[in-house]
Amino acid sequence: MSSKQTPNTDHVNVRKSMQVRSYLRTRIAALSMTLVVIVGQTWIGHAINFAFAWVLPIISGILLITSIIGYSGSHTMPSKTARSLSIAVVILLPLINLLCLGYFIYDMLNPATITVSHELLLAGFALWVVNIGVFALAYWELDTGGPEVRALGLPTVFRSRIYPDFVFPQQSSSDTQFRPDNWTPGFLDYLYVSITTATSFSPASSTPYTHIAKMMAGTESLVSLFILGLVISRAISL
Repeated sequence: MSSKQTPNTDHVNVRKSMQVRSYLRTRIAALSMTLVVIVGQTWIGHAINFAFAWVLPIISGILLITSIIGYSGSHTMPSKTARSLSIAVVILLPLINLLCLGYFIYDMLNPATITVSHELLLAGFALWVVNIGVFALAYWELDTGGPEVRALGLPTVFRSRIYPDFVFPQQSSSDTQFRPDNWTPGFLDYLYVSITTATSFSPASSTPYTHIAKMMAGTESLVSLFILGLVISRAISL
């Protein structure tokens, strides 16, 4: 009896190990970027004299930890609750960034501001960099139903059919010389999309395919252009 249970136990352990590895492979880079964004937004909040800057990492951290716990129960089939928490994180971080942007503008235009000019300039540049990370997370989390769907071929949680929000060259090329078999975009691909969108004001490596992808890319371009304009004007006035 025990000899029959051993292979089953080993199979379960191997499957759990594969699930953990797949979870870490799909999420470790994005979780690291989320922590960088939270730290960056907290520093920006202090630099621009935002009175409640300490609240930012608490709110984002709670959502981040909750989303991790929500996924840890099933690394291959996220529930609607876990998926909703992950989406909430990528929605909250841009909203916090917009809040920091508003305080940055107020601090820059306020003649009585106590922020040092060079520190305010650095805060503006940090805001632009954090904006890149925020949209990279949004692209990565929302495209084609989420990273687990893309990496493991799972059914989507909120969509009835799977359509890519971003189409990468590897997905549209039929020549296997230019792409590995079963290629799927990872977080670094979306980070590159965010960087090119923030610098050239248009995605250079992929094509926004759906309405939500086009609106996200357009929003990042406008916010990036606005932040860079503020930073340049502040640099000129020094």
